Amino acid sequence: MSVFSRISNMFKAKVNDTLDNMENPIALLDQKIRDMEESLNKAKLSSAQILGNVHEIEKKMEIAKKESLEFDEKVKLAISKGNEELAKKALQRKLEADKKYESLKASYEDAAKKAEAIKENLKTLEQEIEKTRSYRDEAAARVNNADANQKVNEILANVQSTSNKINIDDIERKIQRKEAMADGLKDLSNLDNFDKEFEELNKLDLDAELEKYKNN
Repeated sequence: MSVFSRISNMFKAKVNDTLDNMENPIALLDQKIRDMEESLNKAKLSSAQILGNVHEIEKKMEIAKKESLEFDEKVKLAISKGNEELAKKALQRKLEADKKYESLKASYEDAAKKAEAIKENLKTLEQEIEKTRSYRDEAAARVNNADANQKVNEILANVQSTSNKINIDDIERKIQRKEAMADGLKDLSNLDNFDKEFEELNKLDLDAELEKYKNN
């Protein structure tokens, strides 16, 4: 498992362990993104050093190759001049340059392979960060909706709790009592009118009495 995979798994485990105990999961995701970005920056610095080593080895290979070609020409020149001792010395230097080149080539291929793997790991980590950012935005929307739903449910629960204290049957009985009282008052009013009508009948007719006096 690469170092980048371990870093990614570490963050995932950290999030999974903490989410249940964290009141604000969005803050946790923000922290996760910051931590991953910090790790990415550190990884890029390390990668830059490795890539720099690759280029350095490549330059040394070019120098060794050039030296090998130069000493090869010197070997040929010394032989053409009949100077075998000088030709041997030049050949020895050429063989050393060739050996150095082959050694550098092996180091270069190994370093280049590691550099390519690091590039892929960096790309994977960048994709993981972007994926986490997208999830963070989605999670924020879900949390906001959950908070809104919770507030609505709390309001509804409070309304139901308050309304449960009020009994509809009790209210109906109170209304009926008020209606009965109003009807009773109306009956009393009608009774008073009824009695007054009889009182009017019993009153003396003053005009009739006056006529009686006139006739007498």
